[in-house]
Amino acid sequence: MTDNCILVDWFSATTTIYSPVTLIDYLGLDINSFTDLHGFYGYADRLYFGGISIHYNQRGNDSDKPSVLLEMSGKGCRQFETSSNRTFYDLFDDVLNGEFNITRLDVAYDDIDKNGGTGLLDIKKIARFTLHQRFVSKWGSGQILDSFEVNGNCEPMTHALTIQFGSTKSDIMLRIYDKAQERGGLDYHWVRAEIVLRRERALDFIKNLCTHKMPLGKLYSGVLKNYLRFIRMDHSRRERCTVIGWWDSFLNHADKIKIFTKKEVDYNLSNVCRYVLEQAGNSISVFLSCYGVEELLNQLHKRKSQLNTNQRRLIADFLENHPDCYDDVKETMNILNNPEVLNDLL
Repeated sequence: MTDNCILVDWFSATTTIYSPVTLIDYLGLDINSFTDLHGFYGYADRLYFGGISIHYNQRGNDSDKPSVLLEMSGKGCRQFETSSNRTFYDLFDDVLNGEFNITRLDVAYDDIDKNGGTGLLDIKKIARFTLHQRFVSKWGSGQILDSFEVNGNCEPMTHALTIQFGSTKSDIMLRIYDKAQERGGLDYHWVRAEIVLRRERALDFIKNLCTHKMPLGKLYSGVLKNYLRFIRMDHSRRERCTVIGWWDSFLNHADKIKIFTKKEVDYNLSNVCRYVLEQAGNSISVFLSCYGVEELLNQLHKRKSQLNTNQRRLIADFLENHPDCYDDVKETMNILNNPEVLNDLL
């Protein structure tokens, strides 16, 4: 049984329409979830939440309409899908409306088989075909990367193969890599084939998707067919060689997927603790130093935002595993003005 899907794995765009605050509101997110950090790419400041970065205060830009950069990594894309009532199609429509200037868009196909199968894409086979130049491509360059981690003196090294076509500076490139190994060696098959689109190529992709109503799977497959074919060496002229069966099957399978597949962000109590201590820890320390614990609880009591479904689920899971802590949790909920949460959960 497979769990294949196509998803947005990176989105970045600039805007002069929105300020950082109004952009967060546009995205349907809670500004209180964001942390102040240093910016990149010539921006002095950044607001960050779960892989979503909003860069602002561009150095040397004195325009009346300053530029703001929205950047969502793969983690940020999952956070956006999970936390917002908006979709990427909403963002794409507003790119076409001129509200955003798209700078990068990654669209990935996840070839996943959790039941012991080998999936559609064999990463080692792809590496062999690439090494022996059994392909026809519009890309003028490519490389095979073999990263590894040493797990200990008595443990074997963990290898993670990546095959890349095109330059990292070009407007379009392809990256195929072993996602299972990148995640530390999962016990099932997971290979990702990711198209990285920049500037005009990203805009062209969005136009075809939204304006011309081309299904996502067909568009993804069509781009790959146009740029890369792994082949049988059955003709003296490489461009006339037939496409190898496993690559053709993969493209046809991708063609059948018509919509983006929402994937839940990894969200657990460890992530919450890591965020509180690593991301917001210094800010909390400053607040406690200046105002004390009582004022912190008072401000949390007054806050407008409510616990979302995932956060309520974490509390429920915690109580299930620690029933002796019920009274303490109930007291805290009363202090924070959330007594109804326990009633909903129990």
